[in-house]
Amino acid sequence: MKWKERGMVSMINKDYFKYLIKQNKKYLILIYVVGIIIPFLTLNSLIPDPYVDYQIARIPGMISLIYGFALSCIVPIYLFSFLQKKKSNILYFSLPIKKESLYITTSLFSYFLTLLPVVIYQIIGQCITLSYGAVLSPSTFILAIFVTIVHMLAVNSIVTFVILLTQNIVDSFICSFAYFSLPLVIYIALDTCATRVVDKIMLGTGNYTQALKAILSYASPVYNGLFQLNNLSSENVSRSPIIVWVIIGILLIVINYFLYSKRTIEQSETYTKSVFMYPLIITLSILSLLLFTYVPNKFKTNILPFGIIFMIYLIMYYFSKRKVYFTWKIPVLYIVLIISCVGFSSIYSNTQGFHTLYETPPASALKSASASFAFNTNYETRNPLIYKDVEVTDIGFNTHSRHAKEQKNLNKKFVKFINEIMDKKLITSYNGFFDEPRAVYYQIFVSYSTKNSNLHPYIPSERDYIIEEKNIKEVLDILAKYKLYKYIS
Repeated sequence: MKWKERGMVSMINKDYFKYLIKQNKKYLILIYVVGIIIPFLTLNSLIPDPYVDYQIARIPGMISLIYGFALSCIVPIYLFSFLQKKKSNILYFSLPIKKESLYITTSLFSYFLTLLPVVIYQIIGQCITLSYGAVLSPSTFILAIFVTIVHMLAVNSIVTFVILLTQNIVDSFICSFAYFSLPLVIYIALDTCATRVVDKIMLGTGNYTQALKAILSYASPVYNGLFQLNNLSSENVSRSPIIVWVIIGILLIVINYFLYSKRTIEQSETYTKSVFMYPLIITLSILSLLLFTYVPNKFKTNILPFGIIFMIYLIMYYFSKRKVYFTWKIPVLYIVLIISCVGFSSIYSNTQGFHTLYETPPASALKSASASFAFNTNYETRNPLIYKDVEVTDIGFNTHSRHAKEQKNLNKKFVKFINEIMDKKLITSYNGFFDEPRAVYYQIFVSYSTKNSNLHPYIPSERDYIIEEKNIKEVLDILAKYKLYKYIS
């Protein structure tokens, strides 16, 4: 095998690139064949339906991106596995190829092995959808390709970053998995903790913490890539996370280049020391567990789960060091994490969810709103209330109108209606209400659809309020005042 040195003019070694193709020919064939089969198998199982044309059109992109993410995780670990073994390091670094050129050529082959086939599969998949009469517009299809390239490049760069900062193959797999699972874990933990706070400070129940989901778009390329492809034609979905991942991907490529150039043989086959690996992963994992289990203002309730989490923390810490020993840093860090957990809960409560929690959005932010009533009793069957010859549970309305001016006016009236029944304390807080064993109450289910949301456009903000039986007539009087429901009588 003979490689020609090209100097600084060209950092890509063509001969080594050809060698990689030759050595990995069977994997190339497998990757391309499997990927080509997937769109056919997926779409062949669908039945053409004019009502699901859009769903059919987006399926090829979703499936191919999932496959692309899998490749972007596995291929870099495989291609750069020589860095984790001293013998392999000595062999590769002794080749007549500049160290930087070796990295760039290997990275380019990694992209060739992952990006190119996935883009081809998307094109094939969209061609197949022609038979279903469901095709994305040219601009939307270009966006789908761009989303795919950006997020696969980001995943590939993150995995390469992990490989370059870990010292053995086991740590490479563990830390790569952690980097892609942690954003979801953190989101679930934050959402769980925030929901407990919401239950204490807000009047109703519902998806108050929906705004937290926006975190995932900026923290997880996997989530954002799939989310963007799933909502290609939506006007309500922000495209700004795509730009963020373009920047992150480019930055990581540059960072990885310098990390590789500084990599030494002595770093192989030892335990991973980088602060961006186990220390960061352990800290975020334990903090997430604390947030997930923490119950505000109940000290005794938190003792047992916090004790169990401390044991998990010790196991993770000692595994990362590959030895068992004691240092004051261990309990001190854990105490800091507990304080951080309690602090987040307190700040989230005192700032109304960092100013993201609201009972009613501004009328100017509304697309439409709707409400309906339900009657509930815990101890006996009663005849529901009749108001102006209408059973209360039959009363339901929405502000949607074909005329924009009328809809805008209805939205304003709706917001005024909700705010007025709150100001007059006609809505009872969920917190502690159900401690009453003989409760008789009505519920009002409220749904908001807002403009320019970064969240899923098909999931509105929902509220569920309690109205005690003694207050229901006054609530309906206010409803009648704003003429949101037309009574027959």
